[in-house]
Amino acid sequence: MAVYEKQLELLTQQARSTHSSALVVLQDGQRLTEEIMDGLGDRPIETMSVTKSVVSLLVGRAMTLGYFDSVDVPISDYFPEWRQGQKRGITLRHLLTHTSGLQNVPQAGEELYPSHDFVQLALCAELSHAPGTAFAYNNKAVNLIMGFLGRASGRAADQFAADELFAPLGIDQWSWQKDPAGTPHAMSGLQLRATDLARLGQLALDDGRWQGETLIDPRWIEASTHPATPVTDAIGLLWWMLPAWTHYEVTEDNVANVETAGGTTAQLASLRATIGTYQDRSALMRRMSETGLIAPALPAGSRWMTTSTGPLVGFRHDGWRGQHLIVHRPARLVVVRLIAYDHPHVEADGSSFDTIIDQVVQLASTVVAST
Repeated sequence: MAVYEKQLELLTQQARSTHSSALVVLQDGQRLTEEIMDGLGDRPIETMSVTKSVVSLLVGRAMTLGYFDSVDVPISDYFPEWRQGQKRGITLRHLLTHTSGLQNVPQAGEELYPSHDFVQLALCAELSHAPGTAFAYNNKAVNLIMGFLGRASGRAADQFAADELFAPLGIDQWSWQKDPAGTPHAMSGLQLRATDLARLGQLALDDGRWQGETLIDPRWIEASTHPATPVTDAIGLLWWMLPAWTHYEVTEDNVANVETAGGTTAQLASLRATIGTYQDRSALMRRMSETGLIAPALPAGSRWMTTSTGPLVGFRHDGWRGQHLIVHRPARLVVVRLIAYDHPHVEADGSSFDTIIDQVVQLASTVVAST
């Protein structure tokens, strides 16, 4: 137990040192840690892209209630303007796995925020790839899911969430950002207290069951938290996979890729100094810091490192600024870390590139070893 507690303290220290607003750790539904770290009290915090994990649960709830029969339902069944051409082949699965093929731009906000209607923006998008043939993270396409939920359930997606997901879990403090047309965002925009986000993680860990009631068919949880498309094994139905370990390697080929993409002399020199294999993200980030290399500054599309992963042990979703919802199955752990926009020591437009996921995996290994 001493090792277990030490690793939990290391995770807590990591959360504090990276200016977290809140950290919650549950083990088999019991609280190990619940701490508000920014001095601003327990309040709903913007979850950023972690919103997508809640959208996955909402879709699962809707299917459990019988509003549609399959994740492979064509979107054109609900939006008749897609009943011709290649778009008639786009399914709900494609939207949930970022394989719809809809045209996208790297900075989605450039298209989305000037738009009056996020659903119509997605419906009008051209195709960059045939549906189901390529993975491309696509916030514009994901937003269409909320339009689909509204039409399938006959209720606005946020009202459906309030009635069918939040109320059964006792979640009563939340808000959901909408586009000007009144549709909630699916890409981000859900504000929840860290403790309530942890409840949703626990619901997923418990295969859709809450206090003896099955809210979501366990088959949906199984399908959504395991690889759900042949195009990539990294994603389920809006959940990212959590492997037992991830090793990072920087090779000469990676350097060549960055050089071809137009990397600067300083970037290439720094990257060459980073060549090697790293057992976890923390070690790689330390070495990057030592060489002055900052990954996000590298040319877009450059593969500056190669990753290899171990067997799956859970699932997660992450969000800009450093938001995390992590579920580790063997350890029965649910971990939430959030950073608020009003945090007194974090810039409003800043991001947190840290090692919370590594710390959670290490904590989980000690939990498993102690049971």
